[in-house]
Amino acid sequence: MTTPSSIPSGMGAGTRILTVDDVKKIIADAQLAGTDPVSVAMQVFSGLGDQASVTGANLREAFGGSATPLAGPLTAALDAIQQVTKAGNLVTLANNQEVKLEVNGTQVRLKQDVSLEVAPDADSPALNNITGVSVHKLFWIDIHSIQLKQDQGQKIARVVTSGGTKEFPVG
Repeated sequence: MTTPSSIPSGMGAGTRILTVDDVKKIIADAQLAGTDPVSVAMQVFSGLGDQASVTGANLREAFGGSATPLAGPLTAALDAIQQVTKAGNLVTLANNQEVKLEVNGTQVRLKQDVSLEVAPDADSPALNNITGVSVHKLFWIDIHSIQLKQDQGQKIARVVTSGGTKEFPVG
């Protein structure tokens, strides 16, 4: 871990600046702790600590060298990231440009500035107060929150958008 003497603007003095090796370790630890993508993602979030920041270049190198590198449409999203910052439960992404990609037949748009709050509840983790993310269904619809929940043993993603709320089976 390196901590430069001058902290980039928008980050507190206690912010941990992550190296490629830091990110690789966080990914490896998360993969050991969980088997499904949501559990792994929540472990990565926890592994970042309370305040952390990583450049897009370090993130891309770490994922490229991990046991499960990102592929498919997520590659375009990863390629656009300039900086990811975590302060408490707030995560912000600064992208070098707006990104449009297709996930399971749905167009997704990530603006240059994306932010969200993570609610890491073990039973129903959620992403709240999402800004800068939208999907295209006849027109662009902003995503406000996503919550994972269980219903009769089935995992369900509850998505709240500017166009209403929908639930989708996961997995």
